[in-house]
Amino acid sequence: MLSLRPAAAGLALAAMSLVVTGCGVDPGSDDKAVPQQVTPAPTQLGPAEKLADAAAKTNKGVVTVVMQASGIRTELSMDPADRKAKLSIALVDEAGDTLRAEAIQLGTDLYVRTSDVPGVAKGWMRSSVTDLPAGSSFNLLPDSDHTGAADLANCVVNAKRKGGSDFVGTLDLTRSHFISKRVVAGLGAKAKAVPFSVLASPSGDLFEFHIDIPSVLPTHGAIKYAYSRSDGVDAAAPAGSRATELPRSVLDLFQI
Repeated sequence: MLSLRPAAAGLALAAMSLVVTGCGVDPGSDDKAVPQQVTPAPTQLGPAEKLADAAAKTNKGVVTVVMQASGIRTELSMDPADRKAKLSIALVDEAGDTLRAEAIQLGTDLYVRTSDVPGVAKGWMRSSVTDLPAGSSFNLLPDSDHTGAADLANCVVNAKRKGGSDFVGTLDLTRSHFISKRVVAGLGAKAKAVPFSVLASPSGDLFEFHIDIPSVLPTHGAIKYAYSRSDGVDAAAPAGSRATELPRSVLDLFQI
């Protein structure tokens, strides 16, 4: 049970006396004290909550996400409101060759073009995102969390501020549906405690998200996401006569 110190008890009794006597107003008077309205102080978000809030803001509006990791670079521009997206991928295969692909999504229509891929036509190939396997890298506009920012925020185990807009902490990558399953499997038990750092923009959304995998697995490179804003996505469907059906082999080749 809590107890008041003598000085605090005296103050409490004095305060009660003021309330009872109407703050010095004659009890016989019709004047009454006007209650003061107290505005509650705004809730301060903790670092992990702040990152979740930044991720939610990042998923709003037109955004471009550039991802760089060992042997791969992707650049994805998305306009969720207009259901338009454009992707470019550069992927180094096991032989050390760089394979490239471009993709455009308009609504549920998907167009893909590759280069440097033996046996695959150079022109545009067409499919529908409704026909893609679950988790395909070519579903450019999933129904929620199209940037993957909320997925990363959900992986945060602990976080602290390093500066005004900087955060550091650790991630449990086994929670992720966005990070490559091959990367998570390669980390093994270490995937549950991977250091990260984040830089947020002045407007409160994400600017950079850096996953420091080499600190727990030196043979693997870091993963870095960079986010930027633009006015729209410059994407249009190729002429119908130029698009052929997209084979499953191309989807599997660029699955990351």
